[in-house]
Amino acid sequence: MSEPFTVTLRGDCTVRTIGTLHGEVAAALASTTDLALDCAAVERADIAFVQLVVAAAGTAERQARRLTLVDAPEVVRSAFARAGLSAQAPFRHAA
Repeated sequence: MSEPFTVTLRGDCTVRTIGTLHGEVAAALASTTDLALDCAAVERADIAFVQLVVAAAGTAERQARRLTLVDAPEVVRSAFARAGLSAQAPFRHAA
């Protein structure tokens, strides 16, 4: 299996930047069957980010693609936990 295509997310992943993030994630997901969102440099995340990831993961699943979050810091895990989705989030650690 080949390495996933990786999009590196940085800084603010909140409602302020969700439009840009949506465009980046949608374009990447359209161009690959295995997408990793590297979250190691995310400093802020909110429910808008969680909604984006959940929607993208649903799209990926419907299209027989894969989406995972790589190296999610506590701020990202906390955003998912606040949304009640921590156990279902597509987390993994970089190999």
